[in-house]
Amino acid sequence: MAFRTTAFFCIAAAFTVATFAASAQMFSRGNGLVNESAYALDRKNWRQGVELAQEAMRSGELMPSNTPAAYNNLCIGLTGLGKFDEAMDACDSAIKLKPRQWSFYNNRGNIYFYRSEFDRALAEYYKALTFSPGDDVLLQNIALSLKVRKGRGPAKNQSS
Repeated sequence: MAFRTTAFFCIAAAFTVATFAASAQMFSRGNGLVNESAYALDRKNWRQGVELAQEAMRSGELMPSNTPAAYNNLCIGLTGLGKFDEAMDACDSAIKLKPRQWSFYNNRGNIYFYRSEFDRALAEYYKALTFSPGDDVLLQNIALSLKVRKGRGPAKNQSS
């Protein structure tokens, strides 16, 4: 009888643990949308990534800890769509919420790069390096910016 009772409690405990583990992986709608946005952006589906990030922010269910990621996704998507002013605003919002996240500065640097503002891009990449020293992505972006800037030569005087 004692064996059956012990076995019953072990089985009940196993069901309790299994139930707890399953519920711990559930996301609110807003947080799930941030993840879906990131997946769309990874596939270079800029428009869908932007729409999902915006929907996540409108949902009212976004956890405060995921809000910077939603703004960052919005920044990346808008950059991919060539909407650099809007992208910059989204990057600035992400940085304001989480100022030590290197990838936010990298993404802002990318906007400057695409605008051919290489000195500003480099400043952002170097700032990002202070939060992620030796990061391969940052080092590659710095090298590319320096190469493209050098290839453009000195700025020409428009008045001559």
